[in-house]
Amino acid sequence: MSNQYNNSTFTVVNEATPDPWLIQKNGRYFLTFTAGDRLEIWSAANLDGLRSPQKSVVWRPPPDQPYSDGVWAPELHDLNGRWYIYFAAAHPARGNPSHRMWVLGGGPSDQDPLDPSQWQFLGGIKGMPDRWSIDGTIVTLNGAYYIVWSQWPFGDDSDKMQELFIMRLSDPITGASDPIMISRPQHKWEFSDGDHGVNEGPQWLESPQGHWKGIVYSCAGSWTKDYKLALLTYTGGDPLNPGSWRKEKHPLIMNAGENKNAPFGPGHGSFIDFGNGETLALFHATDKETDGWENRKARIQRLVWTQDGPYMGEIVGPHTGDFGVFMQQGPPQGGISQGQPEEKKHGIKGFFHKLKQEL
Repeated sequence: MSNQYNNSTFTVVNEATPDPWLIQKNGRYFLTFTAGDRLEIWSAANLDGLRSPQKSVVWRPPPDQPYSDGVWAPELHDLNGRWYIYFAAAHPARGNPSHRMWVLGGGPSDQDPLDPSQWQFLGGIKGMPDRWSIDGTIVTLNGAYYIVWSQWPFGDDSDKMQELFIMRLSDPITGASDPIMISRPQHKWEFSDGDHGVNEGPQWLESPQGHWKGIVYSCAGSWTKDYKLALLTYTGGDPLNPGSWRKEKHPLIMNAGENKNAPFGPGHGSFIDFGNGETLALFHATDKETDGWENRKARIQRLVWTQDGPYMGEIVGPHTGDFGVFMQQGPPQGGISQGQPEEKKHGIKGFFHKLKQEL
């Protein structure tokens, strides 16, 4: 069946790469991830090549600075023809509560970003609150730049709640609006350990046809097998208006279930256009239910575009170690309506059943 949705997952790396970010530029794939004490970029000509990539440590923080420790979730962006890396980092003497967002500026984006000599530390993002902040990403929407990030609520330093905020930028390092909260944990499946609500790892996603736009975010505890991806749909209008965003009622992707096959804890995703209308989701996940923060490796799985938006069957697909198997079949041409009750109710099984009927 040439139109069957291949929902398999493939591990694109051979070692731990938590919080992976993937960008395609100049005929290469560039991967960044949480290395903890440095900013490192991997490069390969194709996805399978990320198992033996070209690697470069492009920056190490100097000691005893507010950004010397806990270097988390770097993202490589091409903005106005220049490379930038956005990352979170903390002061070694103050620990996790001191995490803030920071920026490196690189050379022209038509040049190789793996050259360490081109990178310079630009400091923090002007206008961001002086509060615990991580996972900043850049969104281009309605002709303007915005930064979206995860932050502790104002007035709450308990480390029990993480919300998503947005701020308009006048340039890649300068805020031009107040920070606005657009998402906080509401559904039971956004919580771990009873009262620990997590919204983090926001990523912009837009359909090739432009009919759906929004943010894919991670929720529940990243240290658990229940980490997952969920949707915040952009409904139009001013992005700084919380009413322009709608939290969806079901996760985009999560574990297959108790005692099921790996991977586990899919989260902190990014997305690339793979051509021919295909979109690939990249996320980290573990091989064992009990791995916690260990062995989080970058995986890929196809994302299908439906009339109602992105769809991944709500669960992690079966893992394959054969890239050829992963590449065998793509999503149906033209997408599929997600509006039929059986598709939502039965997930992938109902989805395949409907495809077989159509074929």
